[in-house]
Amino acid sequence: MRVRFAPSPTGTLHIGSARTALYNYLFARHHAGKFVLRIDDTDAARSRAALEKSILADLHWLGLEWDEGPDVGGPFGPYRQSERAERQRAAADGLLASGQAYRCFCPEERLQDLRRRALAEGRTPRYDRRCLALSADEVRRRADAGEPAALRFRVPAGDVVVDDLIRGRVVIGAEALSDPIIVRSDGAPGYNFATVVDDRDMGITHVIRGDDHLTNTARQQLLFIALGGPVPSWAHHSMVLAPDGGKLSKRHGATSVAEFRDLGYLPAAIVNYLALLGWSHGEEEVLDLDRLVREFDLDGLSASPAVFDAAKLDWLDHERIMALAPDEHRRRFAERLPAGTPPQAAAALAAAAQPSLVRYGDAPALAADVLEPPPPPDALRARALAAAAQLAHVRALRAAAPEWLTPAAARDLLAAYRAWGTARGCTARELLMPLRIALTSAEHGPELPFVLAALDRSSVLARLDLILTGPGESTPTPGDPS
Repeated sequence: MRVRFAPSPTGTLHIGSARTALYNYLFARHHAGKFVLRIDDTDAARSRAALEKSILADLHWLGLEWDEGPDVGGPFGPYRQSERAERQRAAADGLLASGQAYRCFCPEERLQDLRRRALAEGRTPRYDRRCLALSADEVRRRADAGEPAALRFRVPAGDVVVDDLIRGRVVIGAEALSDPIIVRSDGAPGYNFATVVDDRDMGITHVIRGDDHLTNTARQQLLFIALGGPVPSWAHHSMVLAPDGGKLSKRHGATSVAEFRDLGYLPAAIVNYLALLGWSHGEEEVLDLDRLVREFDLDGLSASPAVFDAAKLDWLDHERIMALAPDEHRRRFAERLPAGTPPQAAAALAAAAQPSLVRYGDAPALAADVLEPPPPPDALRARALAAAAQLAHVRALRAAAPEWLTPAAARDLLAAYRAWGTARGCTARELLMPLRIALTSAEHGPELPFVLAALDRSSVLARLDLILTGPGESTPTPGDPS
């Protein structure tokens, strides 16, 4: 089995396109086939090398490695559509010679007028085949005179039946089809035609793509037959819709793989989520790539539209974060923090955040809440100052401790603090809430042992002094904190 993913380098990799790539990859790997990457750059005006590079980078980041492609080569190259133009033109010449294609001299203005009139009358725009009625002598005369002409495929009469592996028998009515341009007047092959020629020449056995291509598939199936090549098996999966039922767009949030990467999602979570988005698997939902390969097949894909659920993606990403080894989690968290963040602080904050972290892009804000909090508002400062005796004691404990504390050492310090307070009739809230306010200017946040471990001694003392004495002053350190 040979499948292909053929993105156009006219934009970044959309999350819906990444899902199509994933389905092709899983199908190929499940059946020990070949996964081919081809760059369909027929739109020369909008195609960009930088966008091709970013698409390849996004696919690599997701872990979807291809067997053949523009960067790795292969026996069916080249793997950029623009570099296969000679083959495509030869195939077009063959259709012209056999009478299955004809020259069209209609200017763009006339074609646009036909389209406007059809839409105004509520009809599907179709070419009226004016140039098909031209005599061979007139065609030759106009061609010899250098008059620009496109090449059109002559669509056979009748409906087209597509046997789809997901949707079953699909009938595309003849009224929806028109003679497509297979070679433009500038000599460039059209998308549908170039795709068919390249799929034929590359031996593609299965075409797996979104159902927005169904009308294209009808034309392409007719072209496969006209060219004498085997028709591949078709599989049209559902589209990804926004929660409001419309097309997923930027107004709904991130839409490209690069944006999700920048937000700090793990590639394994993206792959896991996209696989489940329209694929019926069962109760278990946290699946790695190897297991997806083992269990994936087209039978489980739904023909109904899939709705993008950001909350489900967040849940899967959190599950993936919780499953990471501690060193890997600390590394990913720390690399999101500002340069110069002390490693002790990064490690403590990573440990504090892991139980609730949704994506690593949240790390800077979470760290800033501890490392760079604003001064406490007056109301909170007053609450903390009411516990001045408690704060003075915990200040003395911290002043006598090392420059940095591990979370375990911070727990020991807090245990000593609580024991001191209990002996004097203080509740845990009366001890810990004023300390939290003094250190973070907030009533809620990470566990206090992690906060203490994320701050060096001088930072803790300065924040306590801000409560106890006000800005610019410091509290004398008692010699014995007991």
